[in-house]
Amino acid sequence: MALTPKINVIAGLDLSEMDQSLIQYLQLLSELLPLNKVTFFHNIKQSELPESFKSLDQLNTIANTLKKKLSNTIPALLGDQLPYDVEISFEDYTELAFQKMARKKQSNLAILGNKQHLEGNGGLAHKLIRMLPFETMLVPETYNPKPTKVIEAIDFSKYTAKVMQWGSLIKKYNQIPELTFQPINISKLSWKFFPGLSTAEIKKNTQEDLKLKSEKWAKLYPTATPLKVIPAEDKNIASALMYHVKKERADVLIMGVQGVTSVTTLFMGSVANEVLYLESDACLLFVKHSIEG
Repeated sequence: MALTPKINVIAGLDLSEMDQSLIQYLQLLSELLPLNKVTFFHNIKQSELPESFKSLDQLNTIANTLKKKLSNTIPALLGDQLPYDVEISFEDYTELAFQKMARKKQSNLAILGNKQHLEGNGGLAHKLIRMLPFETMLVPETYNPKPTKVIEAIDFSKYTAKVMQWGSLIKKYNQIPELTFQPINISKLSWKFFPGLSTAEIKKNTQEDLKLKSEKWAKLYPTATPLKVIPAEDKNIASALMYHVKKERADVLIMGVQGVTSVTTLFMGSVANEVLYLESDACLLFVKHSIEG
């Protein structure tokens, strides 16, 4: 009998309006995944504090004041079903402080804000997705509190199995009967790469690609929902993917952090990297590892 995975969350707070949405979403996430505990974490760059605030006593006072304030706010937003703690640190590099706290708390899922209309550029979240050795979910303040659709991005890379395992975990543990799942693949036969072909020839090639991928999917995952293959047409893969997520009003997108594209960044596939810079009301779950459940 498979053991229930223990998902220990580290949630990054920045003391802005985004925090309320993030905390409330964690209550919803506890209905989708078997969460064990949440650590709410905020780092203050010590180098940016006035000299008079840098003594150990002053730092302890600041930390205790923030902990008390957050501890008075969190229960009303989170509910009482999920254990949590609050941690404050004083490091000059927030991403390193985040990594250190995640190790200390044995975290294996990071929850970060993905501001759509609120002020903020998301730079820290983008760094952490690359640096953290585990999964990261980006939550927009515009998320749907009553999710109905999860999209699993399939590229037939080594991450496909991981995407499907996380999807299966949500299927198994979610408490939302109306939640549906759709695996999709964006066809790479983008029209702009075939300037010499007629529209009919392009469509024929696209249909052949759709047929081949659908057959491959059926062999790999015979009991899964049939794969939906979507032509990228004149869009790049990331844009086509996010256009479909918006069109389908999907609430969660699960994708691997590195695909099979030829152009890659140092730590992420180019598709995942481009997705980070596109607006979305969906929560984005970037997976790196398998999880049993």
